[in-house]
This record gives sequence, C-alpha cells and structure tokens, in this order.
Amino acid sequence: MTKRSAERPVLTLRELNRAMLARQLLLERSRLGVVAAIERLAALQAQWSPSPYIALWSRLKDFRRERLWSAIERHEVIRARLMRGTLHLVSARDFYAYAVATQDLERGAWNRLQIGRGVDPKKIAALAIAFARQPRAKEDVLTHIQENIGGTLGGPFNWLVWRFVSAHADLVTAPPGGHWEYGGTDAPYVAARHWIASGGRPSEEAAVETLVRRCLAAFGPATLADIAKFAGQVPARVRPTLVRIAPQLRAFSDEEGRLLYDLPRAPRPEGDRAAPVRFLPRYDELLISYQHRDRVIAPAHRRAVYSKNAIVEAVVTVDGFAAGTWSVARAKNDAVLRISPFARLAPGDRVAIEAEGRSLLAFLAPETRTVGVRFA
Repeated sequence: MTKRSAERPVLTLRELNRAMLARQLLLERSRLGVVAAIERLAALQAQWSPSPYIALWSRLKDFRRERLWSAIERHEVIRARLMRGTLHLVSARDFYAYAVATQDLERGAWNRLQIGRGVDPKKIAALAIAFARQPRAKEDVLTHIQENIGGTLGGPFNWLVWRFVSAHADLVTAPPGGHWEYGGTDAPYVAARHWIASGGRPSEEAAVETLVRRCLAAFGPATLADIAKFAGQVPARVRPTLVRIAPQLRAFSDEEGRLLYDLPRAPRPEGDRAAPVRFLPRYDELLISYQHRDRVIAPAHRRAVYSKNAIVEAVVTVDGFAAGTWSVARAKNDAVLRISPFARLAPGDRVAIEAEGRSLLAFLAPETRTVGVRFA
C-alpha cells in the first residue's frame, strides 16, 4: 500500500457491497418509473428476453411487464448492441452517449477493413439511415447497401460486417425485439435518427464522461478497471476522462489498496445494513459489470455462475451476496422454482428465499395453478 492510498478512506468489502446494492435498488424496492430506473441502473442486459423484466421486478415496487414494453413501444427505452457488443436496454436520452462511447472503436475497425476495398463509410451510413426509416430486416439493409454500392461488404465474418454497419448508422432494434416472449434473433432494425425524438451524437469526450458518471452512479465506488469492464473498452480509453473529472469525484481505497472513484453524494450505507433476498436474472448487469467481482460473488462460487459457453446464470442473493443459482421448470399448469445453493443455507434464509421465490413465480407464471420452490 502506497502512502497516497493509505491517506484515502478505506471501504470494506461489505461497505462496497452495500453501496452497490443501494445504487442497484436492491436494498429496497423503489417507486421510480421505468425510464428513470433504467437511467439509475445505467443499462439493463437484454441478451435473454425476460432478463430486463425480471431485473426491474426485483428492483421496483408493483412492477408489471407492460410498463417496460410500453416504454419500448413509445421509443422511450431503446434496445441496441452497446456495452461489450451485447444487447442492452437504455433510455432514449442516454443512447447516443453510450453509442459513441462503446461503438466508435467498431466504426474505426470497419473503416480499416473496408476503405481498402474502395468502400466509403459515410456513404454506407447514409444508405443505411435512409433505408431504415422504418423497421427493416437486417438482411434487407445489407442487400440495399450492396445493390447501391455496386459491390459487396467484405470481411472475415458476416456478423462482424453487420455490427460495423449498424454502428455506423446507429441502428437499433424495433419491436418485437424487447418483448417479454420474444426470443428470436431476427428483430427488425431502424435508424435511431428516425426512432428517437431528439438528441444526436455528442463528442467522444462528452460521451465517455456520461458513461463514467452513469457507471459510478449505478455501480460505484469503482476502479478504472471496473469502469472499463462495464464499458467493454480498454482502460486507456476511459483513463483520460476519469483523470479530467477526478477533482469532482471522491477517492477511496478498497481493502486491497486499489483506487476507487465515486460521485460525492452517492449512497454509501454502513456495512451492517440489512439486505433482503433478491433474485437476479441471467446476464444481470450486476454480475458482469465489475472487473473485481468479490463484492458480488465469492471466487469459490464463480464457476457455478459463469459457464464455459458464455452463459451467466440467474442468481439468488442472500445478505447481498450470490448464494445460489435458480431456474424455473414448467409442466402444463405447474411451475417450480429450483434453487441450487452454493453452500448450506440457514433455516431463516431458506424461508426468505421461498417467500421471495413464490412472489417471483407469481410474476413469471401468473397463469399457472400450482407453484412450488425446491432446493437442490
């Protein structure tokens, strides 16, 4: 530990955990509206179609599925590939900042790939934006572009070429993408310029600052590596912005001596604050957004959550930390919530998990006649 780090206030693991829970609305459910909640949470993972709905159910009072779907249909919530190249839900107000902060490297990579083939990136963007005034199938967008440039968009992988095109044109998914029951990969795309009522691409400096501040508000206190992990960027791209705004931030250390940044007025509850049982869906941003994940899940339990095929399992938390995985099995009119604990649970924790689990089943499968909670 350096002299400078010794001078910073030290936050214990439990204090970092409680700070994270408070910002993620997991210490108590909030009455925030859907759009405000998503901005508070920075973004919601949308790789698994039910995931953002379950995430909001665990965080908001009296949440109903139609509230999120309505916000998507009104274009107040946008579904797009952003952080780490994966599908997220973000507010319309935040979309362009996230797009600039996370996609512009893909724009540059696309330019290097295509300019040598005589392809003009600006022309590609203009063609895609003009064609996708209304939702269009991905294949139709690519066909339209290739027919109008008199050639082909080359590259080692078709999916990579599409990602570069969508990044250049700021293409976002349209309904049915984002619906609770939509599990397909062929949702139509539309240019954000025609989908979002106001706003436009900010400067890179402003975009990265928005991302950093949203990340700290949702996941802080955080290290540079944590912020870069959330963004899916190399630390070198985030560092200049973080250094520039550091005088406006508070600095802490964790118990390992790492430098943590935070917003001055962000909540930092005491480490002994009670934390209720909560169910997090597959790919919940909370399970992905940290480089240093000890505040979320103990190292010994990570293998059960992060599988080799890139699936991030659904998790139940006890006392603020991941305590097991969960899944739902259905058969006709029955639904069973299966809990696989990482270790032996105290009797009181089992009772709390079962009570919260039955509430979750009522949300997930309201049409079923018989529900139950089973422990592996």
